[in-house]
Amino acid sequence: MSNPDFPPPPRVLIVDDDYTARLLEREALEQSGFIVDEARDGGTALDAVQHQPPDLMLLDVDMPGIDGFEVCRQIRRRWAACDIPIIMVTGMDDLASINLAYEVGANDFMAKPINWPILGHRARYVLRAAESVRTQKDLEARQAAIVRAIPDMLFTLRGDGTILDAKAGAGRRDAIQPRLFIGRRVPDVLPEELATEFADNLHRAIQDGMLQALVFTLPADGQDRHYEARLARSSQDQAVAVVRDITREKQNEEKIRRLAYYDPLTGMPNRQHFVERLEQELQRTARERRKLALLFLDLDGFKRINDTLGHGTGDLVLREVALRLKEKLRVSDIVSRPGAEDPPPPLHLARLGGDEFVIALPSLDDARAAIQIAQRVRSALARPFQVEDAEVSIGASIGIAMYPEDGTDAATLLKHADTAMYHAKERGRNNWQMYSQALTDQAVERLKLENDIRKGLERGEFVLHYQPIVDTTDSRITGVEALLRWRHPERGLLEPSAFILAAEESGLIVPLGRWVLEAACAQAGAWQRAGIAPARIAVNLSGRQLRMPDFSRGVMDLVTRHGLDPGRLVLELTEGLVMDGDPALAAELHWLGAAGVHFALDDFGIGYSSIAHLKRLPIGSLKIDRSFVHGLFDNPNDAGITTAILAMARHLGLEVVAEGVETAAERDFLREAGCRTMQGFLFAPPLPAAEMEALLRDALREPA
Repeated sequence: MSNPDFPPPPRVLIVDDDYTARLLEREALEQSGFIVDEARDGGTALDAVQHQPPDLMLLDVDMPGIDGFEVCRQIRRRWAACDIPIIMVTGMDDLASINLAYEVGANDFMAKPINWPILGHRARYVLRAAESVRTQKDLEARQAAIVRAIPDMLFTLRGDGTILDAKAGAGRRDAIQPRLFIGRRVPDVLPEELATEFADNLHRAIQDGMLQALVFTLPADGQDRHYEARLARSSQDQAVAVVRDITREKQNEEKIRRLAYYDPLTGMPNRQHFVERLEQELQRTARERRKLALLFLDLDGFKRINDTLGHGTGDLVLREVALRLKEKLRVSDIVSRPGAEDPPPPLHLARLGGDEFVIALPSLDDARAAIQIAQRVRSALARPFQVEDAEVSIGASIGIAMYPEDGTDAATLLKHADTAMYHAKERGRNNWQMYSQALTDQAVERLKLENDIRKGLERGEFVLHYQPIVDTTDSRITGVEALLRWRHPERGLLEPSAFILAAEESGLIVPLGRWVLEAACAQAGAWQRAGIAPARIAVNLSGRQLRMPDFSRGVMDLVTRHGLDPGRLVLELTEGLVMDGDPALAAELHWLGAAGVHFALDDFGIGYSSIAHLKRLPIGSLKIDRSFVHGLFDNPNDAGITTAILAMARHLGLEVVAEGVETAAERDFLREAGCRTMQGFLFAPPLPAAEMEALLRDALREPA
């Protein structure tokens, strides 16, 4: 097995028709470490080379048949002088023979008689020379391959800027044609300013021997092309410039920048871009000692569009909103000051995400321009949006924060404008509100309240009170309504009006409503087992709670677990749920109704329920809102509405419960109008479970 650290000895082929000469040459070469093969004529030599090319040939010139010159000539047709080096050996020492030997491709020439002691050294010298040539050729081939393969343009320049050589990049069709620049100087082919910069870099590359680089732009084919040039010294007064077309990289950088700084849906600046610009505008506004307005805009009713028409339609609406804002909002129409020569600063628009947009108005004197912009926004969005086959309408709730009164940095202003926007939503939506510290105080208080609700659920601070529902014809308790109360550790016993809105908006109404339903079913089941249960127990439901997955099965699991007759459970719905029109929701309610659960429509009359909506759901009873009961004698309309509700209920076969009855006169009016069942303080206030149980037991002991 050969050892790569010790390569095999070189193989030499001796070609000579003189046996003695071959013998002497073999002896001399073997002593120098060669492996020797022999051929006694030209034909045999050519066959031997064809079979196994040697590392070196000693070729006699004067041979019968094919002489040495012809053998050398034929070998050179296939092998180069560095591949099979040939030493011509001859007794002829005339100049013509020597010239002919080199013409046919010999590497060296030796005249007879041969100096045998130096033959081995001469042979090794020729081998080393051939190896050097091979190495150089390989290096040049690799360099040429690299030049052919690289996509960059290559220029060789003299120190005075003359272009000596130029090659185009492999596989590229650049706007620059390098071959047209050969022989020209840099100032002749580049714009003056760029030529000066290029010449400076060329001078530093040659003088200092340090790699120089510059990026430049040239117009070509009607667009800008971007290039990067790297210059390196190649000799005392020359340098090589590698020039790469980086237009695509620049375009990709621009795409990445747009992805990082712009909203892909609307083309507007995104939050990151807007915040950076806002910080710059705040610095400029501070230097000018002026004001800046920040408007935070949230679309009203956009979630409904996504839920009903799909996110594709929602995206179309968002694009149209962005287009209208760009077209309708021009700060130059608003922020114009008499005598001012400079144009007003630009109005900055951005989409923060979802259905939230933001507008910055820099360099103001006061808040009037911000109010005008807010009114323009409302006007721009007031016209319905035609999206494919659907026409949709939305509004905008807008919060306004001012620099420096409401904050001196972007984050604070955004937070306060957001707070003002939520205040606009609380004030009925589709309006604008200015920020004030009181709004932050309210928001902080609301956040504290939400945390307290969460902790209250964990600590068991919520309880149920029960108010009896009475049949006024015989004063019999026919049912109770479970009413939520909160034993707040600091504020005492709280009614739902103090916390239910925060629970709804935070989503805590779902676990809170689940607890109410569980506690009510547990209590009703216990009363049922004790034999004192009223006919029915009513529990209020929130819309979020009802839309939870498997809500209906969860209700039946509670009823079964606590041993409660489903017919004793009444779930009270809001008019908003009745108006929803969701067929899946209707199917859930019908499924529960088939299992025996009753449904009542709470606070009837203050919303927009119609007979058609009532007939679509398994509603068994209506509850007249307390506001109508309290206005029976003060407002003829309330009395008329109440009478109409009772007549409609009789026509539909629905039971009616009047809420909030506090006086005998209210009771008598309702009874005369046909309402038998009532609840209110006239009969009993909401009572803790123990007191309600005592009342139920007393009712059982009273004689019929």
